[in-house]
Amino acid sequence: VCLCEGLGNMTLFDKAQALKFPKLVEINFDHCSDLEELPGSICSLTSLERLSVTNCHLIQKLPDDLGRLRSLRLLRLSTCPSLSMLPPSICRLQQLKFLDISLCMSLKDLPMEFDQLPKLKMLGMNECSGLKMLPKALAKLRSLKRVICDEHTEQQWLAIKASAMPNLTVDVVKERFNLDWLDD
Repeated sequence: VCLCEGLGNMTLFDKAQALKFPKLVEINFDHCSDLEELPGSICSLTSLERLSVTNCHLIQKLPDDLGRLRSLRLLRLSTCPSLSMLPPSICRLQQLKFLDISLCMSLKDLPMEFDQLPKLKMLGMNECSGLKMLPKALAKLRSLKRVICDEHTEQQWLAIKASAMPNLTVDVVKERFNLDWLDD
């Protein structure tokens, strides 16, 4: 689903419709200009391995049942600046290997149960300026190999690396998106 309008009030899948797509493995929502909330019915697609929600500037909420997507390996939520929280059920995604929350500036914190993601290998979180403190549980992610962050969280990640994760690669990306020009 790309460059679309009209999804804001639409139910994508009910449970009966989800049964018609038992092997659906990937869904992409990109530049869906009026999508404010990802429909909870998407959580019925239990075969889903890759879910991308990118450049959806109005999306504020993810389904509380996101953890039902037990096959999910990749979750990309980049450039969703209004997304204010990740549901705690995200920590039940036992197969998740890649999570990208880059440019989600309204995220205030990450779920405390992040250490329950046993296969997470890569976390992209550059330009998440709303995140002030990282949960201590991140230090327990033994499979985490690479973090992409910015200057705001660099020192916290370096401290985690020094104390508990010596093999972690921390890549710092320079800020490339800001709205400072609006102040002029």
